[in-house]
Amino acid sequence: MTQGNGGHGIDSTSWRATILPLPKRHSRGAALGFCGGHVVGRVEAARGPSRGCWWPGGKPELLGLEGHKELGAGRAAGDLIPGNWRKDSGDMGAVVWRLNGTLLEGRELHDPAFAKTWATGAGGGAVIGIGARPSQPGKRTPNVGLMWRDGKDAAVIEAEGEVRLFATDGVRVAGSINGRAALWPAIGADPIDLSPAKMLMSEVEALDGDSQVGTAFKSFCARAGIWRGAAATFSDLTPNGFQTSRAHGGAGGFQVGYVRVKENTRNGTPGSDNRAVVWEGAADRWFDLNALLPAPYNASIALAVEIRGNELRICGSASQLEVNDPGTPRESHVVPVDHPVLWTARIQPG
Repeated sequence: MTQGNGGHGIDSTSWRATILPLPKRHSRGAALGFCGGHVVGRVEAARGPSRGCWWPGGKPELLGLEGHKELGAGRAAGDLIPGNWRKDSGDMGAVVWRLNGTLLEGRELHDPAFAKTWATGAGGGAVIGIGARPSQPGKRTPNVGLMWRDGKDAAVIEAEGEVRLFATDGVRVAGSINGRAALWPAIGADPIDLSPAKMLMSEVEALDGDSQVGTAFKSFCARAGIWRGAAATFSDLTPNGFQTSRAHGGAGGFQVGYVRVKENTRNGTPGSDNRAVVWEGAADRWFDLNALLPAPYNASIALAVEIRGNELRICGSASQLEVNDPGTPRESHVVPVDHPVLWTARIQPG
């Protein structure tokens, strides 16, 4: 895939970008994944908390679970939506919704043996997340990974350090340990350290067959990339002309994320002039999704991708970026508008 041509195997005339509507009294949001072909994400009201939402038939519905008001959503996949409930006290517990036909059924996953749990991702019929054990005076208690399957208690994934899980295919899980990309071939197996040489930090955010998709940091700049089971296989996806990029999702040989010309503005703060892109396995095979957005949207991030039938579906957020004092040490970026978006294109047979 090269920038501007729509990609090998994709009907370049079929690209569409759809800004998804928000529930009443909500003004911002982002799309994080897919459940049963429906977009799932988060929405926010003015001065209110982020809440989980899904778009069955393209219409927004807040996620609900009896006994809980504040509910967040994670990276949905298959027929599962991972998430969590939150309370004003700071308590948090993992939950999951399963799509049964047209009915979305939610249930608790939280184990009270943990101080907090939250579900971050799903795949292959399993849900993954993170657990925080009760603190002990004078002792550091790093978070552990959790995996729920078939209604059973969570399997605990521990390491010598902080575990963060983002992706699973039902057998393997992936994420990071102490900021270093890691892959577990199976529950109970030793993790594989995927952290590339001379990269400060890294993490895996998606699994796609034998590939792992994520980001590594080079000289404090994020660089989207793909691994194939070993640290030495890391392949940088950042196209020429861009200093930074991140990859958040992957499916069917496609990777999605964003690119940015500069990591920081002239005053040293991170920029917001992101451009959502889709790659097909290499730095020179990419397509600018941001160019498909209608006005006034001029910045974007792609967060998840799925192939459904003969359609490529990518979701994320579309923003209106305002730049003050561009090119000067006073440059600042303001994002007054941030809405969920769905990009689609037809995949040609052959």
